[in-house]
Amino acid sequence: MNRIIAYVVSTAILISCMGSSADARKDKWPFKEMVTVSCVNFTPITGDKAVTLAKIKDFTVKAARQGANIIVFPELALVGIPKPADVSKIAEPIPGPSTQEIAKLAKEHNVFVIFGMIEEQGTTFYNAAAVVGPGGIMGAQHKVHPIAFMEPWAAKGKEYKLFETPYGPIGIGICYSTYCFPETARCYAARGARLFLKPTAFPEFPDCSDFKEFYMTVLGTRAIENSMFVASSNMVGMVGGYPFFGYSGIFGPKPGYMSYQMFAGPATEKKEAIVTASLNLKSLEYLPDAVSTILEDRNPEMYKCLVAPVATGLQNTDKK
Repeated sequence: MNRIIAYVVSTAILISCMGSSADARKDKWPFKEMVTVSCVNFTPITGDKAVTLAKIKDFTVKAARQGANIIVFPELALVGIPKPADVSKIAEPIPGPSTQEIAKLAKEHNVFVIFGMIEEQGTTFYNAAAVVGPGGIMGAQHKVHPIAFMEPWAAKGKEYKLFETPYGPIGIGICYSTYCFPETARCYAARGARLFLKPTAFPEFPDCSDFKEFYMTVLGTRAIENSMFVASSNMVGMVGGYPFFGYSGIFGPKPGYMSYQMFAGPATEKKEAIVTASLNLKSLEYLPDAVSTILEDRNPEMYKCLVAPVATGLQNTDKK
């Protein structure tokens, strides 16, 4: 039964991205052309939410004073990497105490703030990216693809929400949902988003030496293949017993080329930091011919295989 439910939900998500709305970029861009985005290399204090919230507020003010319009914190920024037994103690509803605190700052400084936390909905918990703006609490994007062995407490998100801003609609893909599921960013691009925010908690992997290369390559690819800016905020330092490498940064198509470039960052792998860039959203309309009609050239009828059950024998059954 769970497989059937998952199949229906994933089918609905994919179909919602397959309509004619992909042509939204053909229309004249009716939003502000320039936006300044800050991504925070951040070290939450696992087990001390009050201190961590104070740090989020401090970095929000610092980024706002640097001219940021949108400020992105990592996945689970408010709580760090908790033990499953502690989740019910640190989760909050949205709206809730922490989002209300950040909402006061967002209004005062006229900024949008996106930060990771655990959202409580009754007895269900979500790995959530809370979205707060000058007008108040806007809601949250739930992680659509939680990693079972790292966050067994997390329910799967059921939709890709668009958040309307003066800079156009923005999309959010949390960590694993962006790296290993390209459908996430594509769904947002097809619905008109030119700015994709990626809160992440990407640790160092002792058994894999090229994790930084993977991080950079995948995020640059998401920017190129969707003609969008990708703003990534990662943890840095030791959090919950895991080492994190930072590298927060902003990726985008390189003007006049088919490759990507860093518009900010990557941030240091050693300490907390803010990286900031002013982005011209309208510039995404002027790309080389070879990559200028990616969305229009899609053939959605051919993508139904993406929601079919995985073929027998392709699953990773090596659970050492």
